[in-house]
Amino acid sequence: MSQRALLLVVVVLAAVVVGFMAGIIEFAGSKNVVTAVKYGGGACGAAVLIGLAAVTWLKSS
Repeated sequence: MSQRALLLVVVVLAAVVVGFMAGIIEFAGSKNVVTAVKYGGGACGAAVLIGLAAVTWLKSS
């Protein structure tokens, strides 16, 4: 596996974990599945963007 593919896999897996945890925390607080999915998805998307930006920045330095 190339280094670029490995970095992408790591970023996506970390984002999934972040989104999953955000969804669990929101569900524990409000018991509302729709809100938990919304916040979990938002956290996952944000983590992917931040992770890809960090990888791009580290590769360019």
